[in-house]
Amino acid sequence: MSAKTAIELSELDDETLKTELAKKDFAFYRSLKHLPDPIAKRFHELDVKRRWAEHEARVKVIEDRMTALNPPDKSVAEDRFEILAELLDKACQAFEINDEHETRRVPWGHRLVLEARLLESIKEAFDLIEETVDKFGEMGEDRQAANCERADLRLEIRLRDLMFTEVHERFLKSYLEMEW
Repeated sequence: MSAKTAIELSELDDETLKTELAKKDFAFYRSLKHLPDPIAKRFHELDVKRRWAEHEARVKVIEDRMTALNPPDKSVAEDRFEILAELLDKACQAFEINDEHETRRVPWGHRLVLEARLLESIKEAFDLIEETVDKFGEMGEDRQAANCERADLRLEIRLRDLMFTEVHERFLKSYLEMEW
């Protein structure tokens, strides 16, 4: 369905297309692997690049919010802060993966699928971090609750490790003109 919708959208002028693409969530890009290069490249230029810039700007906002937490040394809050910082670092690895593959000759449809996957992962991690920061003081010094939260965040980090490995591998396969 998305590929057909994408072809229909490609007939719009740039401004209208930009507006329509901005309304789409990342799932829209999942089935566009075989979208013709001229259309996929246009989508990338009008939407995906914009989303990268938005996510980069969001990093600074999140870092500032986390710094403002200023947890006391050797506290439960400091432990929670550290795991949030690890999740932020892991999410930001998506920028590095994208930078690494940005200049490689990869079909544009493949690039849309893979970059959207990275962007979606960043968004989900950032949303989780912000949600946790919003409620940071509610947990207090409850060590058991903090340990449960820590375990959940560790799983989020591992999930991103696995997904980033898969995306990196698919970028390389696309570059080498191998199937994935």
